[in-house]
Amino acid sequence: MAKQGSLTNKNFLLMAEEMSDGQTMVAKTAVELMAQNAAEEVEGVVAMHPSVYDRLPRSLSWTGRSKGVNLRQSGDELILDLAVVLEYGVVVPKVAFAVQQAVHQELAVLAGIDVAAVNVTVAALAPDQATALDPNHLFDQSEEEAAQ
Repeated sequence: MAKQGSLTNKNFLLMAEEMSDGQTMVAKTAVELMAQNAAEEVEGVVAMHPSVYDRLPRSLSWTGRSKGVNLRQSGDELILDLAVVLEYGVVVPKVAFAVQQAVHQELAVLAGIDVAAVNVTVAALAPDQATALDPNHLFDQSEEEAAQ
């Protein structure tokens, strides 16, 4: 299991019961990237929604920032906030729950980290690509209309 230290140093100490060879650290951004990848693999999730911090130039923020994920600490608990873009027509609570479960499982398996909460914000819905309108051809006739 992971010993969860303060986020001020932006690293977590991963500990085994008997580790005499040293210690293994995982960066905060690595945990965020694990959560991002887990969320993006859930059916119905189209993309992650960038936060305001994602839009800052790299010189003003740390590098490797994951898009749409923020790991924060509240007391001794770790909390993940995710902003997702879902496919239009999916059952939103079902997909949001699946994202929460996927992120919890991914972090437990890959890093031995147990987060207290995974908050999912549905920031947008993406239209189905088959029904999306092409702004360059709004008034064109369909093939069926042209044949009549």
